[in-house]
Amino acid sequence: MRQYLADIGRRGGIRSRRVLTPEQARAMVAGREAKRAVREFEQSVIGAPSSDLPGVEIVRAGLRDLAQRQHSTDALLVSMAAPRLARLGIRVPAGIPHPEDALFDLLERQHGQAAHARYNALVRRMVSFARTAAAVGRQHA
Repeated sequence: MRQYLADIGRRGGIRSRRVLTPEQARAMVAGREAKRAVREFEQSVIGAPSSDLPGVEIVRAGLRDLAQRQHSTDALLVSMAAPRLARLGIRVPAGIPHPEDALFDLLERQHGQAAHARYNALVRRMVSFARTAAAVGRQHA
């Protein structure tokens, strides 16, 4: 009986096995790592739901959007700040190439003439988050 079940299981496994291209495999791993980064951030002191750091909502939403491969304002801001966030211990999923240009283009489509002011305000918000998170990190170290 055991041998019979093993044979059935082996045949089913061979039939249902899927073949991935290297690109598909890399995309699956990247997606898994992105979701893990979001989970780690939300469980950290800095990203906890009770956190009231300025700009934490941008980072939270940006990490989620990057995990879902959406090019939102928040995702672009997090991609721009990725090096600084990494120094704070926040893992950022694979970013968006040239996020500064993409963010400005997106804001220009949304806000027209006010795009430059909006861009600067968002960047200041991210800088404020990074500075405050660094201070919180030093307190908890």
